[in-house]
Amino acid sequence: MAKLVRHLTSNEEIVEEIWKLFQDSNEDVQKRRKEITKSIQKDTSLNEYPGSVSMMTALDELIACFALGGQVKNYYRYGTYDSCTRQREKFWFAIKHGSFREQEERPLEESSERELTNRIKVQEFYKKRFLEDKAKGSSEDIWNKREELLSNPFKK
Repeated sequence: MAKLVRHLTSNEEIVEEIWKLFQDSNEDVQKRRKEITKSIQKDTSLNEYPGSVSMMTALDELIACFALGGQVKNYYRYGTYDSCTRQREKFWFAIKHGSFREQEERPLEESSERELTNRIKVQEFYKKRFLEDKAKGSSEDIWNKREELLSNPFKK
C-alpha cells in the first residue's frame, strides 16, 4: 500500500511540474506585458476612457453571456462554461454608477459634483479593465504588429 501511495504522489508531482511549464509564460512575454502596462499607465489619462456606463448595455452583455450561444462559444474556446463574473461585475458597477441609457456627455462646467465623481469612477473602472486585459496578454506578445499595410494580400 505504501508503495502505491509513493507511486501516486510521484505521478502527481510529475503532472504538477508539467502543468507549471504550461502556466509559466516566457520571460520575454512577461517583460513585454509589463512594458505595455507601464506605458499605458504613464501615457494615458482618465479622459481617454468612457465617462459613462449604461445599465441597459451592461444588462444586455450579461444576458448574452448567460444565453446558450454565449455559453457554447465559451465552452468551444476554453473548454468550460463561463460564470460571467466579468459581465456581472460590470452590471453591478453600472447599477451603482451608471445611467439607464446612453447619454451625451455634458461639458465638465455644467456637471454637478456627484456627476463628476461618477464620471471619474467610471473612467477608472474602464482603465482598470483595459490594464487587466493587457496584462493577460494577446497575440501581440508573440507576433509583431504590422507597421505597413499590404497591398492585395491575398493575390500573392
